[in-house]
Amino acid sequence: MPKLPNVVFVHGSGQSGLSVNYLQVFLPECNLLTLEYAVQENPDDILERFDKEVNDTFGEEHYHIIAHSYGCLLSTLLADKTKRVLTMVTMSAPWGGSHTARWISMVFRQSKLFSNVKPNSMFLQDIQKIQLSIPVANIITTGSNGSANDLAGLGSQHNDGLLTVETQKKLPSKFIYAKSIELPLSHNEVLLSFDTINIIKQHIFGDTSGTEYFTE
Repeated sequence: MPKLPNVVFVHGSGQSGLSVNYLQVFLPECNLLTLEYAVQENPDDILERFDKEVNDTFGEEHYHIIAHSYGCLLSTLLADKTKRVLTMVTMSAPWGGSHTARWISMVFRQSKLFSNVKPNSMFLQDIQKIQLSIPVANIITTGSNGSANDLAGLGSQHNDGLLTVETQKKLPSKFIYAKSIELPLSHNEVLLSFDTINIIKQHIFGDTSGTEYFTE
């Protein structure tokens, strides 16, 4: 009997491992590990705990990653650290940072999240330097009807209600085998979409039976 694939899910900020529940119902059977964190935690502490949890669960075995929003940044650090990731699917990732976070960080100065995702932060600069030679499917959420947010888009930039499309397109240049796919969904609708499910099935499980998703 073939061995089930190992899959790690890393949620977005302000969420939890429960945010994978809908996707999990429709994905093929796998060994799924959900990694949790709090937004006020230091990324180094989060990464150390993630590494331990992955090792405790999968040992030295390879694994895949599915990540959403801020979790995409943390997952990139994890992939770079462990060198055992086979493929990665990122959804609504703030690769280029968030201008909204820049303003909010002035109020919530203790939040590591807001300071880390300010455009040109040292955290983001370090991530942009990481080289990954694994397949990465980068899902860009362009927004659905009524999901745009003037604050997120600085009044005019196309956004998914939380992040601009522009920032989601700023993949690290050293992601050698990365492919971006645009979906007309809001920032959180991507977790409730059959298009997302089909992309994950194709890129992680090799299932190409349902690839009728929106592309540009």
